[in-house]
Amino acid sequence: MPQSSHHFKIIILSLALGLFALIFLGLFWFFFLGPASPVGTGWYLFSFAAGLTMIVLPCTLPLAFVIVPLSMGKGAAKGLGIAVSFGLGVAIMLSMYGVIAALIGQVAIGSIGAPLEVVKNWLYFVAGAFAYLFALGEIGLIKVRMPTYTGAAPAFIQKQSDYLKALLLGLFLGNIGVGCPHPATPVILTRIAASGDIFYGWSLFFVHAVGRVLPLLLLALLAILGVNALHWLVARKTQVEQATGWGMVFVAGFILVLGLFTHDWWVYSGQHTLLENITQEERFIGVVAQRVGVAPPHAHGIPTGTGLFGLPLALGNWILVGLWILPMWWYYKKKRHELGIRN
Repeated sequence: MPQSSHHFKIIILSLALGLFALIFLGLFWFFFLGPASPVGTGWYLFSFAAGLTMIVLPCTLPLAFVIVPLSMGKGAAKGLGIAVSFGLGVAIMLSMYGVIAALIGQVAIGSIGAPLEVVKNWLYFVAGAFAYLFALGEIGLIKVRMPTYTGAAPAFIQKQSDYLKALLLGLFLGNIGVGCPHPATPVILTRIAASGDIFYGWSLFFVHAVGRVLPLLLLALLAILGVNALHWLVARKTQVEQATGWGMVFVAGFILVLGLFTHDWWVYSGQHTLLENITQEERFIGVVAQRVGVAPPHAHGIPTGTGLFGLPLALGNWILVGLWILPMWWYYKKKRHELGIRN
C-alpha cells in the first residue's frame, strides 16, 4: 500500500471516529439531556440532534444504499469526496423546505395578518394530522407510506462526472422523505413558520439536514475502510420502524390535539400545571425574578376559550386518548385476524 494512501486511510479512520463520537453525543443529548422546549439558539442544537435520529426511518435509511456504493471502490480520497458531495446535495435540498416554511409564515402573519398563535395552532393541527396518518402506515394499519428511493436517477444525472453526479443525486434524493414521520419535523417547521424569517428557516433546517446526513457519511466512511455497517442496521430495520411508528402515534396525536384545541387545552388538561409543579418552575423563576428586579412569573388560571373550530377544551383529552387507544385496538384486532383467532 502506498504511504500516501495509508496516511489518508488513517485520516478516514479519524474522521469516522470523530463522527461516531459526535453522533453518540448528539443522540445522548436528544434523548436524555435536551430540554422539552428549546429556547433561542438551543433550537439549532435540537434541530441537529433530531436529524441524527432519522437514520433508521424508511425515508432516510434507503439513502445509505446510495451513498455507500457511490463511495466504495474509488479510493479513499475520491470516495470521501463523493460521499461529502452526495451529503451536501441532500442537505441543500432539505434546507429549501425551511425557506418554504418561513415564506408560509410571512404570508400568513405578515400579509394576511393572522395572529401568530392562530398560525401556530393551524400548523400543529395539519402537521400532526399528516404525521399521525404516516405513523399508522408505519405500523401497518393503513396503506400510507412516505416515498423512498426505489429506482434509478434521471439519465442526465447519470451522465455527469462522479462528484457532480453525487451532488445532483443528493439534490434529487434529498427531496424525498422531507415529511418523514418523525416527531421533531412538524415542531421544527412550525417554529420556522412562526418566525417568518427566511434566513432563519434556511439555516435551522440546514442544520437539521446536516444531522440527517452525518450518519450516512459515517456508514460511507466505514465502507471505504472495508467495514459493512449496514448489515446490523438492516437486520433490525423492521423492529426499529415499528418502534418509531408507535412512538410517532403518541407524539403526533398530541401535536394534532395541541393544534386543534390550542395551548389553552394544554393548560386546561392539567398536564401543563403538573409539569410545572414537578419542576417547580414558578418557584425557581420567582427567585430569579426577585434577584433581577423584574415582575414575578405568570400564574395560570382555568382557561375558558375554545379550540380552532369552537370545540370545548374539555373534549381535547377525550380525543387525545382516542387517538392513542384506537391504533392499539385496531392493531390487536388486525393481528388476531392474521393469526386466524376467532372472537
